[in-house]
Amino acid sequence: MNIGILGAENSHAKHFCETINRGNRFPGYRITHLYAADAPQVGEELARDYGLTLTDSEDAVIAACDAVVVTYRKGSLHAAPVLRALKAGKAVFNDKPFSTDVEKAAEIVAYAREHQLLVCGGSNLKGLPNIAAFKPQITPGATVVITFAADPNSEYDGYWFYGIHAAELCLTLCGMDYRDVAAFRTGDTVVATVRFDQVTCVLVTTPGIQDLHISINADGKNVAHNVEMAYQSVGPAELVTMLKTGQPPRDVGFYEAATRLLTDIIKAAGL
Repeated sequence: MNIGILGAENSHAKHFCETINRGNRFPGYRITHLYAADAPQVGEELARDYGLTLTDSEDAVIAACDAVVVTYRKGSLHAAPVLRALKAGKAVFNDKPFSTDVEKAAEIVAYAREHQLLVCGGSNLKGLPNIAAFKPQITPGATVVITFAADPNSEYDGYWFYGIHAAELCLTLCGMDYRDVAAFRTGDTVVATVRFDQVTCVLVTTPGIQDLHISINADGKNVAHNVEMAYQSVGPAELVTMLKTGQPPRDVGFYEAATRLLTDIIKAAGL
């Protein structure tokens, strides 16, 4: 099965090529085409190292491949090619941030549901093996604190570029039905409190943080986790598994909910 990539600037493009094309880890699946107008030199290197065909348009990748990975660093560039790929009947991995616009995210979700098309993506961190193991620790009354990097001044759509990691982790651990959001900014640090019916999740982000920390205060105990960041193969493996099984890893509505949550945080913090 041929897989195409839109965007080369993001290091995730290389992660997909390395994971899928090296070592025959996924027989029958291969990255074959790349549109690299966002980083032509990187695109040439990827094409050389992984045997890819460079194209002169997004549509050429969509036409040539069975599945498409959209990995532009700016999430505001994702919706248009994602929708064109879906309308061409292709499976899609829509990298983080899935969208920077709730209405666009809802449009993608609605189209995928109506036409029973395969969509996955977003932050790879929510798919790290340890994350699922934390969920049983989150009992009624718990407070979860997620600390990670994000820069409200990023050239790649500001807080969206990295803030979505913490937002998706919040929903993965605590559920999609949050009740309300409060947030503030001090310097470049953003602190958001997301309240659910039975638990509270606090997101603390600062530019330059290298590690992902998750602490869970529940049942009178506080347990802190320094999460191993072996995320590079998570997205590629998720995509191939979806293509093999014909089943998405999670309800596609998750991505709309995550886009809405980060929108609420950005508004509350005045970013």
